[in-house]
Amino acid sequence: MGLRHGIDILELNFASGAAAFASTDEYEVQGSVSAIDWIRHHCHMSSHAAARAVASGEQAGRLPASASALDAGDIGFAHFSLLASVARAVGATPAVAGVGAADPDSGAVDDADVDSGALDDATHASSIGFDERALLEMAREHSVGRFSMDCTQARHAYDAAAVLREHVDGAERNRCEFVDCEGGFLAVRGFFDPVAAATLKTAVFPFARPTGAGDHRPLQRRLADALVEVASHALDFGAVPTAGGTRTHLQLTASVETVMGLEGAPGGVLEYAGAVPAATVQRLACDARVRRVLLGPNSAVIEVGRARRLPSAAARAALRARSGGCEWPKCDRPVAYTNAHHLVHWGQGGATDVDNLVLLCYRHHWLIHEGGWQLARVEHGRLLAIAPTPIFRTWTRAPAVGVGG
Repeated sequence: MGLRHGIDILELNFASGAAAFASTDEYEVQGSVSAIDWIRHHCHMSSHAAARAVASGEQAGRLPASASALDAGDIGFAHFSLLASVARAVGATPAVAGVGAADPDSGAVDDADVDSGALDDATHASSIGFDERALLEMAREHSVGRFSMDCTQARHAYDAAAVLREHVDGAERNRCEFVDCEGGFLAVRGFFDPVAAATLKTAVFPFARPTGAGDHRPLQRRLADALVEVASHALDFGAVPTAGGTRTHLQLTASVETVMGLEGAPGGVLEYAGAVPAATVQRLACDARVRRVLLGPNSAVIEVGRARRLPSAAARAALRARSGGCEWPKCDRPVAYTNAHHLVHWGQGGATDVDNLVLLCYRHHWLIHEGGWQLARVEHGRLLAIAPTPIFRTWTRAPAVGVGG
C-alpha cells in the first residue's frame, strides 16, 4: 500500500510537469505534432495515459484539497484524474447553479457575467470556479469504478449536452466483424459503447451460468455457447426478419442415409458452415421443418415435398406442461429456451409424440448428439443421463439404438 501511495504522488508530480511542458512550444521545436505525442514517445506511454497526465496537471491548481488528499493517501491518482476531468468540463462551459458553482467569496465571476457572453472562451475557462468538496468526499468513500460513475453524473448535471455528445461519439465507434477461418470456423471481433455492451451482457450472461455440477466448461466457452443460444432463440421465435416470405433459420441439406445415421453415409451441408457431421445433422433435424427433395440423374430435382415432421401445437403444449423447462436432470433452463428432442430419432422411425419427445436446452441437446451422451427413461418416467465412456460413445443414432435421440 505504501508503494502504491508513493507511485500516486509521483504520478501527480509527473502530471504537473507534463502540463508545464505542454504549455510551451518545445514539443514543436523537437519535431513532434503535439505535446501528448512527444510525451507518448519519450516517456514510453500510451496516448491515453499521456493525455490523462496533461489534463490532470492542468487542473491541479484548481484542486488543492484533492491534491492534499492524494498526498495524505486518502485517494489515488486515478481518483484525482477523474476529479480533474470534471473540473476541466466545468471550466469549459457556463456554470449551472448548484453544480460545480464557484464559491461567492472566491472572486470568480457570477452567473450574470457568464451569461452576458462578454468573456471569451479562454477567460471563461480560467475564471469559472469549481467546488471540489462534494466529489472529493465521494472519492474518499468509493472505488475508482464507482467514482467514475459519480463523475459522469456530475458532468451530466453540469452539461448534459456534452455527455450526450460523448455517448453519441462512442456509439459511432461500435464495430463487429465476422472473420471466416478455415474449416468453417468463425472469429468475432467487436467494440461496443457502454449501452450496447450492457445489452449484450444482459442477454448473454444468464445463459453463461454453469448448467449443473458436471458443467466444467471454462467461462469463455460458456459465453460462446450462451451467445449461440441467444441467437438460436431469436431464430426459433421468428425474431429475425424473414427472407423471401419465409422465416429465417438454419438451412441444412442432408441425405436420408445421413439422417438415419447409417454407416458410410456422408455428412450434411449447412449454409455458412459447409460440411457438418451426421450427429450435428440429427440434432438440427430433431425439431426442424424437413422438406423432402428427390434428385434424379445429374442431381436434377424430380420432386419437392411439403414441410413435415414437426411436433403439433398440442404436443408442444403438453411437453411444456409436463416439463416446465429443460428435462435434462437438474437443468433449470426455462421452457422457452428448449427444443423438442426425439429419444428414438425420427430418422429410425421414432414417433413425433409426447412419449418419445423431451425438451432440451441448447447445451444438453448438443451433449446428446455431438457429445456422445445418452438419455434413457427409467422407473416412473424419470430420465437418466448417461455419460460417454472411452469404449462407447453414440455420436450418431444407429437404427438399433433405443435411447438417445
